[in-house]
This record gives sequence, C-alpha cells and structure tokens, in this order.
Amino acid sequence: MTQAPAPPVILRTRCKINLFLKIVGVRPDGYHELVTLFHPVSEPHDILKVRPEQSGRGLVLTCSEPDLAGPDNLVAKAYRAFAARTGSAPDLGIELIKGAPSGAGLGGGSADAAAVLRYLNDTAEDFALSEPELRALAARLGADVPFFLGEGPAWATGVGERLRPVDNMLRGFFVVIAKGDEGVSTAWAYREWDTLAESRTGRNPLLTTPPGPSTEPFCVSGMRVANSFEAVIFPARPKVRTLKERLLALGASAAAMSGSGAAVFGLFRSRDRAEQAAQALEAQSFDVWTSAL
Repeated sequence: MTQAPAPPVILRTRCKINLFLKIVGVRPDGYHELVTLFHPVSEPHDILKVRPEQSGRGLVLTCSEPDLAGPDNLVAKAYRAFAARTGSAPDLGIELIKGAPSGAGLGGGSADAAAVLRYLNDTAEDFALSEPELRALAARLGADVPFFLGEGPAWATGVGERLRPVDNMLRGFFVVIAKGDEGVSTAWAYREWDTLAESRTGRNPLLTTPPGPSTEPFCVSGMRVANSFEAVIFPARPKVRTLKERLLALGASAAAMSGSGAAVFGLFRSRDRAEQAAQALEAQSFDVWTSAL
C-alpha cells in the first residue's frame, strides 16, 4: 500500500511598514546608510507550502505568479545561500502563494526569504547556524531580511541590517495599507534620491501631519512619522501622494509611504475609523489591507 505524502509545512509570512525612514548618507561602496523604524504587519501576507521531495533536484519552486518563480526570486536565493554556507541542500518543493504586492515597499519578498532561511535552519540539525550567523547570512540577501527573522518592531541602521528591537508603542492602533496600480523600483528610487540630494535646497517637501486645526505631529518614540523617499516618489508618482492625503483626510492620525513605495499606510486609533477608511479606498479601486497593531 502506497503511503500518502506528508502534508506540506505552511509558512505564513508578514510584511512591514517603515514608521520612520531617513537616508543619512551614501557609503564609499555606493550603499545608502539609513535610520528606519520597522514595524511588522499581518496583512498583506504570502504563504509558502514546503514539502520534502525525493527528486534529487534540490529546490523546486513554483509560484501563483509564474513569472516570479525563477532563480532570481529571493526564496531561491535564500535556499542557494544557505546551501553554500552550510552544505545542507535538502530536496524541497516550495509553492509560493503571493498575497503581498511587488514594488510596494512592504518587504514581501524579504519576508519570504527569511521564512525559508528559518525553516532550513530549524531542520538542518548538525548543519544549523547560530542566530548571529543566520542574521549575517540574511543581511547578504537584502537589508530588511534580518528584520523578518525577528518578531516585533525594531530600529535599523547601517543599510538596514543593524537592528535594535523596541517595544510595540502602537499597540491598540490599527493600520490601513493601500496601493494603487503603480509600482516603484527600489533601485530607481535610490538613484532619484541621489540626484535630489545633489541639488537639495533645504526645503522639506514631506507631508507629515493631517490637515486641520492641530499642527502637533504624530510622534513615535519622539520622532515624526516620515519617509525620505517621499521627496522623490511624490513628484514622479502623484497618485501616491494623493493616496497619502486621502488617508489623512479619512481620519488617519499619521500617514506615510512605506519603504521606497508605492504602498502608503495610515495609523488609526479605532477599528471603526480604520474599516471606514478601508471601505472608502476600496470603493476607489485601491488594493487595501487592514491590521491591528
């Protein structure tokens, strides 16, 4: 009697928002130094179904978006990096079901890579890496991959790889994340920021407080919710700025673009206000996700 295959291991990833993101300079190697505050969000999310195989082929990756199933997918890169570092290269079939949008600044691909690294390490037995070694390997895949190996919010410096966990100062808040039909290339965003930095006049183009009688900024750990990338993304993608303004008009206590865009988030003090804002944006054909923080 043929034994039924074991059910797959289900890995449900999270995304992130950047409550604060400031580009503080460019290193001699061309990488940008950042100060940013990462915060995990439960929606949107991807799902990875991992099943041991006996094919002798190493990793067999499939994806709900077939164009993303190639060797450049961060899941495949994470598998190869772990195998090269440890010598552990188990035969695996991984089905990636995408829910997190690409080109949004939410770190969906980085979260997938971190989930695969964690799975590989947890099942590697004698080949397993220490936690510092695993984080160092993650950093080589992408600046925000190490963050997704952790659980809660964290300040990040360097290129994003040096992490300092912090308490969840937004517990009780709700976040609404919205994205239109535009995407943003991270490499393009950095090039545009470099061009702007060369000619910057000192004027602050960031919109960080809601319109109305109050001019007190929303603060997190004493720092204003803001994102350096907005200075270059908003002129080139005016719909993204309009989306931020719309979230503020719908009652968000603060709003900002996440990462290099093009997703924008708004922070709400009540579930009802968050759900009303989400419904209003969905009616305007935006993709919208709501999470409790």
